Amino acid sequence: MGSRDLDVDNAKEEVTVLVTGFGPFGNNRINPSHLIASTLPTSFTGENLPNINIISATPIPVQYRVVREVVPQLVFPHTPPQATADVKRTPETDTIPSEGPFPEDAAAERQPRFDYILHVGMAAPRKYYTMETCAHRDGYVAKDDAGETLEGDTYWRDKYKSPEVLRPGFDVDDVWRRWKSDLMV
Repeated sequence: MGSRDLDVDNAKEEVTVLVTGFGPFGNNRINPSHLIASTLPTSFTGENLPNINIISATPIPVQYRVVREVVPQLVFPHTPPQATADVKRTPETDTIPSEGPFPEDAAAERQPRFDYILHVGMAAPRKYYTMETCAHRDGYVAKDDAGETLEGDTYWRDKYKSPEVLRPGFDVDDVWRRWKSDLMV
């Protein structure tokens, strides 16, 4: 899983976007990231845009091991579930489908099933919304909801050859300017 340059292809008649949000975390029994993701329309279109279909996933538990299991299954169509017996299982993680074997050496078959993926998260105790401009693969020492960290973990680097930093494949400054101007109307 890595960054790639993405432009909305206006020649396409339809674009599919996966939007994820997270489940409860710590004292935050309702995670605003899932509230945002789950209240988006299922589709829309706009001037000079193709039809946009939005798929909202069930809330992803805030546990590194669950994310490790669920996200590849959401993104890549042929990813089998990981053997993670010590993961706190929930109905949400059990409903993510596996569509068959995933050949370890067939990187060409690792084609995402969505045109765009937007992971929505929260950063307590912030009292404002913001857009992240990067996601780091390594260095997560904060404990998740199961009390675990990823200190020294190399899973995403080794299994998926993920780059050290993921960056959006679109112009973040342009999106930010347009969002702010729409809010000012």
